[in-house]
Amino acid sequence: MNDEIIKAKDFIENKECKKALDLAKKMHRKDRINDYLEILDLLIAEKYLPAFEEKGQYYLYFDENHDNGDYGEKYFNQYLEIQPHSINLICSKAMALSYKDLNKSIKLMDKALKSYDNFSEDEKPRITEEDIWMGKIELLVKKNDKKETVVELNNFEKEYPDNPKMILYKGILLSETGEDENALKYLETSLKRDNTILALNAKGNALYNLRRYSEALEVYNKCISHEKEVDDLDIKTNFNSKAAFSAIELENYNEAIKYLNKTINMLNEHGRLKNDLEKIYRQCSFEKERLLKQYNIQDRKFSRFKFLSSKTALILLILFIIGYFILTYLGY
Repeated sequence: MNDEIIKAKDFIENKECKKALDLAKKMHRKDRINDYLEILDLLIAEKYLPAFEEKGQYYLYFDENHDNGDYGEKYFNQYLEIQPHSINLICSKAMALSYKDLNKSIKLMDKALKSYDNFSEDEKPRITEEDIWMGKIELLVKKNDKKETVVELNNFEKEYPDNPKMILYKGILLSETGEDENALKYLETSLKRDNTILALNAKGNALYNLRRYSEALEVYNKCISHEKEVDDLDIKTNFNSKAAFSAIELENYNEAIKYLNKTINMLNEHGRLKNDLEKIYRQCSFEKERLLKQYNIQDRKFSRFKFLSSKTALILLILFIIGYFILTYLGY
């Protein structure tokens, strides 16, 4: 038994459980996970509620296997058996369930919202009612229930019209449900506050749907310039493929081939694709073959490097020669 475990036992025997929990957290920061979990188990044996929450949060956010897919729900349930009206733990359990059953997760968020005004005085919520409501909306977004999400966003907007996440999500949802002109208003507001790839991608989609292809291509190119910051394959596929289709609509077939090749190669690297990405892959492959057969263009790869135009190159050459003679005249 090491010194930290002995120290934790002494804290617990002296009813100083918070000090023992602080010591456990210190072990976590030092990546001494076995000591961290052992101290938590000692505290759990004493029915110290914050230890149940801490261990659940560990399996929800930090453990690679998430306690074999439990995501900390077991410990959140044990906490709620002792303190069933805890808003904090109801929300934590909802997050754990979001990986397994979105419908149950959303119902729990509803329960937290309905219980918010009657929370237990023994444990005031650490999370605001606004954040809980937005948490429910994000679960609806994850569920991909557009109809219910739009209704919820409209109700949310009446109470919190300046919430940045609401503005972003409403812009995205309006575009996805065919209200692109209205969507652009929300997305422009969102981009003024925070220039996110989600808002940029959605703005490109809205412009594309409105057949404003030149503007859409400009926005998609901005997305591509930040591509290294994006992990979501669906989003990367969208702005790369839509850049290609925008270029086709603009009859810029040489550029279109580059974007098509980039999208095809990117998806090839990921092996087996889900149905919607497989559909985009086929569309891009078909368009590439059609353009190569129908138009006299080269099969080019996408590149950010661009050669200078002849006019620009000539001007730079003249400036170089003038500079050379000036320096020679000055004795350099």
